[in-house]
Amino acid sequence: MEYKELRGLLTQHFRDLLTKVTNEIDSKGRLNEQTRQEYQQRLAATQQEIETDAPLSFATGYESLLSGFMTQYSVPFSKKDAQYVWLEQDFKKAVRSFLKTVLEHDASYDDFDLRAPTQTAASVVPNFVTAPHSPLQQTSLSGITIEELAKRFIRERKLGENWVSTTVMGKEEYLKLLTELFGENRDIATLTPQDVTTVKDTLVALPAHRHKKRATKGKTLEEVLKLTNLPRLAVPSINKYLQTYNDFFGYAHQHGYVERNLFAGVTIKQNRHRILKGREDFTPEQVRIILEAIVDNSFVYARKQYRKWGPLIGVYTGARLNEIAQIDLADIRQQDGIWFFDFNDEGDDKQLKTKASKRRVPLHSELIRLGLLEYVDMLRKQGKQKLFQELPNSIEHGRGRNLGRWFNEQLLPKLDLKAKELVFHSLRHTVVTQLVNAQVPDPLVKALVGHTQQGVTYQNYFGGHTLQVLNEAIQKLDYSLPAQ
Repeated sequence: MEYKELRGLLTQHFRDLLTKVTNEIDSKGRLNEQTRQEYQQRLAATQQEIETDAPLSFATGYESLLSGFMTQYSVPFSKKDAQYVWLEQDFKKAVRSFLKTVLEHDASYDDFDLRAPTQTAASVVPNFVTAPHSPLQQTSLSGITIEELAKRFIRERKLGENWVSTTVMGKEEYLKLLTELFGENRDIATLTPQDVTTVKDTLVALPAHRHKKRATKGKTLEEVLKLTNLPRLAVPSINKYLQTYNDFFGYAHQHGYVERNLFAGVTIKQNRHRILKGREDFTPEQVRIILEAIVDNSFVYARKQYRKWGPLIGVYTGARLNEIAQIDLADIRQQDGIWFFDFNDEGDDKQLKTKASKRRVPLHSELIRLGLLEYVDMLRKQGKQKLFQELPNSIEHGRGRNLGRWFNEQLLPKLDLKAKELVFHSLRHTVVTQLVNAQVPDPLVKALVGHTQQGVTYQNYFGGHTLQVLNEAIQKLDYSLPAQ
């Protein structure tokens, strides 16, 4: 591979990435302060690596990113080859150009250029990125129907193992609604902004669980929309549909079937206070009752180690039940002096709910104080692989079933905390609420608990927030446990 060809690949790769980020800014708004600072910090670190001719480092994540680039484009040489030096040097320079251009594009929204009408500030696009497509209605044919492209989209996502089985079924249902609305033979390129409005209006009127409830099961879309006095889709459910359509039309745009993503930024915004109020949280006092019981070695109901550490990890990470139950000892690691959980789906017996679920969550100081690292060290010396080796795995339910049943059906009743709306998953809601109350920025909260978030090209590509930033956020969880 010639040097010119190599630079061409790098240019195309980062141009595509830049287009995604600038489109996110144009459609959803400017970078939040946290993300902007991370761009600036990474730019400074990249500049330093270039000036000192330092090798790609694990700390910045560039070594793994370059490895992924080489795999994606089938770059035919290894670290031992002389050409690798070209690639390593120019990769850092391409990253620098990408970061600088994103910050410049974001900064272009600082002011309004009121001079008319050659170019306005918002229309000035850096040379490194292709200008956004015209917002005119799309009328040319793509040669593929919504239904056919949806099948292809789902097939590729399944092939890449981006979704677990339950997610696949949900996405299939969401995309099938488009075919019900517009017909099996509708060319995807003929959809207009007016059709997007039709989709939103339909979702607002759509009965919840239409394929399960007796009143709606087996009926056509037209029939169920005429039914009255039925519970409708909640706003979070509507937004799941809209997010799926955003992903689908983004895929269609990437592959040249549509001129632009009509669903980019389309959502129904909720009042943040109402969202939090509707969650099923434990109060701080209830959390203290739970913690005091399970850290008390004389408490007979929590003598098995998974009954102690399972809820503790839930309280101090907000992780899902099965994420906790399937932790490998190798997933508890240290980097730059910070211990963290590496929630991943590596191995035959682990799976994650969404792509955003793959994340690193620093260990809270209370977990360290209570002896988690000593317990992990003991298990390693015993040759164990799992943190909770005694929990059986189930294809249908994962490893968390026994832990969840014990917590919900034995521990909570014993502590007089049993209520219909309080279960193990409520610990997750509690962590989110506590972090929000501690003024942790929303993108950081989502990064810690593994929630999918809008505008995540930076996080997806560079691996998200630094461990130091995540650690500062997670340490803000405070339930004021008494001293041991």
